[in-house]
Amino acid sequence: MVKVWAQPLRRQLFIAILLLLVPVLGAAVWSARATYRERSDELAEQTQTLALRSAAAIDRELTGLDRMARNLSTNPEFQRLDSASAEPLLRPQRLQRPMLIEIVLVDTKGALVARGGGSSEVDDAWDALVAPVVSGGQRVVSKMQRTVSGQHYITVAYPIRDRAGAIVGVLGCFVNPQDMEEVLGQQLLPQRSAVVVAEADGRILARNLEPERFIGQTMSGSPREIGRVRAPEVRTGNDGVERMYAEAMVPGGPWITAVGIPISVAYDRAVSLWTRSFTIFGLGLGGWLLVAVVLSRRLTQSLGHLDASAQRIASGDFTPIELRPMATREFAELQEAFNRMLTRFNETRGALDAQMAEERRIREELQLLQRQVIRQERLAAVGQLVSGVAHEINNPLQAILGFAELLQMQPEVPESVKGDLSLIQKESARACGIIRNLALFARQQTGDAGPVRFTDVIHSVVELRQRRLESEDIELRVDDQSKQPVLAVLAELQQVILNFVVNAEQAIVMSGRQPGRITLRTRDDGNRVLFEVEDTGPGVPPELEARLFQPFFTTKPVGQGTGLGLSVSYGIIDSLGGKIGYRSAPAGGGIFYVDLPAAAAA
Repeated sequence: MVKVWAQPLRRQLFIAILLLLVPVLGAAVWSARATYRERSDELAEQTQTLALRSAAAIDRELTGLDRMARNLSTNPEFQRLDSASAEPLLRPQRLQRPMLIEIVLVDTKGALVARGGGSSEVDDAWDALVAPVVSGGQRVVSKMQRTVSGQHYITVAYPIRDRAGAIVGVLGCFVNPQDMEEVLGQQLLPQRSAVVVAEADGRILARNLEPERFIGQTMSGSPREIGRVRAPEVRTGNDGVERMYAEAMVPGGPWITAVGIPISVAYDRAVSLWTRSFTIFGLGLGGWLLVAVVLSRRLTQSLGHLDASAQRIASGDFTPIELRPMATREFAELQEAFNRMLTRFNETRGALDAQMAEERRIREELQLLQRQVIRQERLAAVGQLVSGVAHEINNPLQAILGFAELLQMQPEVPESVKGDLSLIQKESARACGIIRNLALFARQQTGDAGPVRFTDVIHSVVELRQRRLESEDIELRVDDQSKQPVLAVLAELQQVILNFVVNAEQAIVMSGRQPGRITLRTRDDGNRVLFEVEDTGPGVPPELEARLFQPFFTTKPVGQGTGLGLSVSYGIIDSLGGKIGYRSAPAGGGIFYVDLPAAAAA
């Protein structure tokens, strides 16, 4: 005992729990065995009740045959053994009772008088019953018999008396014992329960489970005394399943009903109670173990938690300490001090990180704006250069155009040469138009808004991009149905439409969907004019549609887009009181559209 008290508290509690566990386990085992016995007794009572119910159900069927025989025997046609009148009465009886495979009326010498029209396999099977019925003067039930085809049957024979009380014939009812399954199947039984109807010596007449296999065999168990039933007992059935069996005599016949419920049902019922009892036992034992663990580890856990937190902080992990209940007030105050120190440190470090992140963001935005300013300056320089070059090229083109016209007026010039001169004139005029559009687009002078037709804007854009699109194997279609002008600046509309066309061209080329197609489409909608640019590219993902017109947003690779084209276009259309947007094309690709009020409406 001294050695026990000298052990640590955790070990002492463990020994005490083990000593307490011995009587508790003994009580649990005793309770389990008592529970199983009680469930077995309940199962025996249940099987006895079901056996009596089954016997009563079979007796009701037999009573029905007795009632039918009494009704037929009082019929004058039956008493006179009139074949022509008896057969119409027998057929409905057989049809109303499916368990009857045949019903016959014979005289006292065994000669057939009438039959119900059932199975012919029982012909001449009534000879052996005539003598017992005539000699005994009462109902006779035969042993189970078998036809040539293997069908089992039982014969129930009744005497037919005349008005003087003399026996003049016998009514034979041939019953199929397997049809008793319908009666047996009406019982609410646990799964794999067996209900058996047997003769007084134990020979099975009907069985609810696998009847074709066991009919004709003798019920399992020790040899029985004929006409006596056994008390409820556990035994193994003919199919090898251990069941609790109870038997009952059929009051109206020489038969025994036996009901067997698997003994596992009693075990399952006991298990449910065992589960509850052992759950309570487990919870109690768990409570004792919890008390032992709490008492023995409170101090060591508190100190270990603080030590682990200090080690974690030393390694660079400054997340707050997980607050746990401490064994003493001093440990709790120390834990709170650690936590306050970490909280203040993390707040300071978070503020510094946020400041650095804001400075980094501002620096990146400044760099981005600087790059955009450089690009705009380069574009402005290119625009000025294009304007100057266009002016210098336009002069010689005008000279070529003028001389081509003058040469066509000379009468001595051959017609073949005039055709070439006409082609020179046409291409020179087209080159002048392109140069004029380049100069106009390079200057980007807004000026005052005036009536502008989309036809003129589309024509200028087509001249600028037609050759480029043909080289990229992209077809440019124009579906111009608008008749109304809009109040706008030609250069600004040209910039918007050119942005749409260039974006569509780049989308098709980058996706590799050549040959492609770009369609410029206009139409009037009341007092508004609609313009659309549809392409056969991949379109814009739905999650990016809301950001298309934001400044500096682009879906192109780095270095290939500024992210300002659509943003500038949005500003132009919005200043004109119109709408600009994007939607997916029905056949794939995308559609950028502009909706402007007509000049009259504006």
